[in-house]
Amino acid sequence: MSRHLTKSQEDEIYSGVTNMPNAALDREVVTLDTRRQRLALIPWSEITLPAKRDALIEGLLDVGSFSIMYGASGTRKTFLAIEIACHVALGWEWRGRAVKRGAVVYIAAEGGGGFGERLTAFKHHHEVDTEGVPLHVIGEAPDLCHNDADAKLLVERIQNATGGDVAFIVVDTLARALAGGNENSPDDMGALVRHCDLLRAETGAHLMAIHHTGKDDTRGARGHSSLKAAADTEIEITSSGEVSTATITKQRDYHGGESFRFKLDTIEIGEDCRSVGVAVPADDGGITAPQAATGRQRRKMTKTAAIARQALEKALDEAGEIPPASNHIPKTVKTVHIDLWRKYAYALGISGSTEDRAKQQAFKRGAETLFAEGIAGTWQEQCWPI
Repeated sequence: MSRHLTKSQEDEIYSGVTNMPNAALDREVVTLDTRRQRLALIPWSEITLPAKRDALIEGLLDVGSFSIMYGASGTRKTFLAIEIACHVALGWEWRGRAVKRGAVVYIAAEGGGGFGERLTAFKHHHEVDTEGVPLHVIGEAPDLCHNDADAKLLVERIQNATGGDVAFIVVDTLARALAGGNENSPDDMGALVRHCDLLRAETGAHLMAIHHTGKDDTRGARGHSSLKAAADTEIEITSSGEVSTATITKQRDYHGGESFRFKLDTIEIGEDCRSVGVAVPADDGGITAPQAATGRQRRKMTKTAAIARQALEKALDEAGEIPPASNHIPKTVKTVHIDLWRKYAYALGISGSTEDRAKQQAFKRGAETLFAEGIAGTWQEQCWPI
């Protein structure tokens, strides 16, 4: 009996593994000749190493792999997942790492109306023109537990919407996609993992599931251990006050242990000026962590950021001073206090509004962009161009 497998399945599984609900995928498997009969013996001399996966986010997530982002309620998991999804759809670097641009499908299974608010806040915060940006949202929960129907329907919908070229799928949350199934049951969790594998195999996309911790958050993501075994990457989200931390607790093919701190920047959207958060890098010493971009896939500078940069240069030219010696500021570099920089930005019209709050938010967005892109540096409210 012959079987037909996709190239992705060839690279990831031994013949028959995908028919075993609770089997963990072995990522160091070999390429197999699919013309052989099931459970056939393969001579060592015919076994070859599969091609290495391409990176979706350099050193963090691979194309076609499976990740779990988990944490307790209120740790801002969805905000970070939205930030990552938007960066993939836009092709922007993420935390200084190269990103492979591609279509994104975000399954907002429990986001409700708030999910649209968060996407709109990201759009306004970063001044994004969303026309043509390949990000799609599904606003209901699929059943990825009880049968194959919804998984197959998702494949069809995704392929039709993206032309078969999708890079990133987010399932938010895994519990809702279980559709009443038991997280602790090996059969139910195994079925969900199998359906996630089907989505990855048929689309070639990286799939990230958003999940919760149990009552004891030191034990990681809740539910049956088959979920952890199937994941290539696990990202734990914790929070302390206004700052959340994403820590890489498992990596199959990369080094783990890295962490990324983020917080929410509040922006007012809509005619009713509702306040909505946007995930931004966090650092104890300034507005955001000053991270130098590598130059690959650098985002197009927004109008706000361009005015902020012009204001910084003008302020330095007219009022810049060399500060006292410091290990945090380059030698002989002139700096200006952030308050003076802000005044110059206001004078150059960084916001079209006359309201102080709108001008403050516009300047903050512009400054954060310059810091995140490595165009400007900051230490103890002294700022300079890089």
